[in-house]
Amino acid sequence: MGVIAYVLVKTKPGTSAQIVGSRVIRGVKMADSVFGRYDAILVLSANDLDELNKILYEVIEKHPNVEHTETLVAIPRPIKEEVKPPPKEKITPIAAFHCPSCKALNEVSAAFCSFCGFEFKWT
Repeated sequence: MGVIAYVLVKTKPGTSAQIVGSRVIRGVKMADSVFGRYDAILVLSANDLDELNKILYEVIEKHPNVEHTETLVAIPRPIKEEVKPPPKEKITPIAAFHCPSCKALNEVSAAFCSFCGFEFKWT
């Protein structure tokens, strides 16, 4: 996954157009002049932080009209994992009843209580 960074650039007066023209530099995806404390903003894309570091310091920081930069590295969005439903299990219902004598649980097909031996009389 690549790294995206926003670089705020303070330039010497009247020279921000030269920085904005740096769109041809490898890794610079977008560059615009801005109003405010900074004169330009660059959007950089790199494979990793080392490559981003090279682009910043070897190309942008060494530019003679750049006075100061502030780099904001974007936090990558988490990749949404596909949620798979649990496998469907065959559910077998079990019918049961309580013994009238001891209240133990017995299967419907039982003739005698499995706990106390009470005989179930089915009519």
